Formats: sequence, C-alpha cells, structure tokens
Amino acid sequence: MKMLLWLALGLLSLGACVVESGPCKGVKEIPMAECEALVSFYEATDGSQWKDNRGWLQTDKPCSWHGLLCTDGHVTRLSLNYNEISTKLPIALSQLKELRVLSLNFNELYGSIPPELGLLSKMESMVLHNNELSGSIPPELGDMSSLIKLDLEGNNLEGNIPPELGSLSNLKWLGLRDNRLSGTIPPELGELSNLRSLYLSNNSLNGPIPELLGDLPNLGVLALYGNEELGALPESLQDMPESLYEFMFPPD
Repeated sequence: MKMLLWLALGLLSLGACVVESGPCKGVKEIPMAECEALVSFYEATDGSQWKDNRGWLQTDKPCSWHGLLCTDGHVTRLSLNYNEISTKLPIALSQLKELRVLSLNFNELYGSIPPELGLLSKMESMVLHNNELSGSIPPELGDMSSLIKLDLEGNNLEGNIPPELGSLSNLKWLGLRDNRLSGTIPPELGELSNLRSLYLSNNSLNGPIPELLGDLPNLGVLALYGNEELGALPESLQDMPESLYEFMFPPD
C-alpha cells in the first residue's frame, strides 16, 4: 500500500512538472483551460506548418498570437484565413467557451464538422467557406443561439439541411451554396425572422420551396439556382422585390 501511495505521488508530481513547463506556463491573460485548448488546436492542426504562426507557443501572451483577439480576459476571436491549414477541424475549439468569431476560410480543412461546436453558445460568426469539409451539417449547430452569420459555402457537405437551423433566431446570413446538399429545404428556415441573406444555390436540393420564406420580413437575398428539381415558386414569393428575385435563378 505504501509503495502504491509513493507511486501515485510520483505520478502527480510528474504531471505538475509537465504542466508547469508546458506552453501555458506563466500565462495569465486568459484562463488555463482556454490556453490548453489553443495548444491542442495548434498541435492538432500541425501549427508549425501554418503559413503564419507568429507568436504561437512562443510567448506567454496568447492574446498577441497571430489571429487571436481577446476581450475581458477571454479568447473571443480566432481568425486564420488563407493560412494553409490542412487537417480535420479539432474538437478542442469547443473549449473556447467565450469565442464570438471563428474564421478559417480558404484553408484545406477536411473531414466532418464537430458537433461539439454547437456548445459555443456565444458564437456570433462562424465562417468556414472554401475548405474541403465533408459529411453532414451537425444539427447541434442549431444550439448556437447567438449566431448571426453561418458560412459553410464551397465545401463538400452532403445530406439534408438540418431543420434545427431554424432555431437560430438571431441569424442574419446563412450561406450553404456550392456544396452537395440534398433533400428538401426545411420549412423551419421560414422561422428565421432576422434572416437577410439565404444562399442555397449549386446543391442537389429538390422538392417544394417553403411558402414561409416569403413571410420573412428582412429577407433581401435568396439564391436557389443550380439545384436539381425545386418546385414552383410559391405565391408568397411571387411578389418579392426584383432585388430579391434576380438572385433566385442565375443571371441572364
């Protein structure tokens, strides 16, 4: 028993040394959990191969690391566009609980979108366009209650559009065009009362166009062209302004 106790104490001491000497040693700008999440993100995406990784793991001031913005002692923005990131999207991002903006467009991200990102309830803008993401859109993204912009365009996403996205009451911009989405347009999107722009073009959507889309008071852009067999234009959309209608089908 005494030997086991000494062994346990030894392991605890070893773990403490690892933490103390790790990349988060001395970090006081943000909580340790957020620092560890950033380190996990860097390591999972092979950060040493990024086009620009200035400051990452090199200083104890993570708020100065390239692409990061901190507010009130928390990481609130992670923006690493055009950075030659070629990997799966790490689950570690879900530990950045105060994150407001995630922008990773024009990289080479592949694989599925982690459903755990739905835990980021304070996220306002998630921009992942022009990558190589595949699989279905996680319905858990409908839990991101603060989301204003969701841009997943230009990927290889497939399957149905989750009706759960209709729960994003603050959403103003939804971009899903240039993917491989199929099935019908969920009528739940007609509940997005703040929606201004809806881009669904160049997918494999079919079936009826929801009547409720014509009742959205703030909708200014609707792009539906380049899909398989969408139904006739519902009456609620036939009297929409020309500025909206011209985006429904390809320009002449």
